[in-house]
Amino acid sequence: MDIAAVVILFYPDKSTIDNLLSYSSFVDTLYAIDNSENPSARFTEEIKKIPNCIYLHDGENKGIASRLNQACKLAKERGFSWLLTMDQDSQFLRENISTYISCVRTMGNIGQIAMTGVEITNGGRANVPCQFTEVTTLITSGSIINLSLFDRIGAFDEALFIDQVDLEYCYRAVLNGYKIVQFKHIFLKHSLGVVSVHKSLKNLKDTHRTLHSPVRLYYITRNYLYVRSKYKKIFRREISITRKDLFIRLKNNLLYGKQRAAVIKYFLKGIIDFKRGKMGKL
Repeated sequence: MDIAAVVILFYPDKSTIDNLLSYSSFVDTLYAIDNSENPSARFTEEIKKIPNCIYLHDGENKGIASRLNQACKLAKERGFSWLLTMDQDSQFLRENISTYISCVRTMGNIGQIAMTGVEITNGGRANVPCQFTEVTTLITSGSIINLSLFDRIGAFDEALFIDQVDLEYCYRAVLNGYKIVQFKHIFLKHSLGVVSVHKSLKNLKDTHRTLHSPVRLYYITRNYLYVRSKYKKIFRREISITRKDLFIRLKNNLLYGKQRAAVIKYFLKGIIDFKRGKMGKL
């Protein structure tokens, strides 16, 4: 199977190299596309040591959707059939990525499968791995895009910039009659934000809460409204889950974060900008 991978970088830290090495040797080419305006010279030296890695940097932060489209185009031009998409803070155990690629290789009816994904967790090893379930959506990290269907489904929506880029693509794939499948017994270690420990206001016990910057909450809010406006009549259950997730994130930042005024400001700005049709980069 001709498979490439892409990781989209934004001011990565020293752990990123280890994350990339966890899967780079299992793909033919790894595109590392850096959205950092001024990346660390030490990091760029280290990443260029990865044998099959092509490092790309143009000094602009063009978001997630644009970079995914760029990687899909590059991979298609070089004749790749599949593209593994990764976040900089995600890694595979060696046996998980090996099993994952083997499972994708042996799937039947691949002409109808737009994207495959895995289970997101803090760890774990593959267990009865090649059993997959048809789902409606996957997140970007750990997914493999079927490039033969990319042009039929259409490019990632660059109006979103970041957040819900993956969900929106999956919705369109399903509406075009293609399948999204998940290997629930293959695991990816992935971080979903900055996790910190706080006292629960209910019982005063220590609890882990995921916090986001006010600007990130702006994108989450605005893009949720944008995607809802397009798909709420078709994917009611999924949109409802996303809505609940948005309010949990908002609640956590207001109750446990230190930037409450900014959180409210950017939450409201996300609503206003959506209503004004102001999309793309903030």
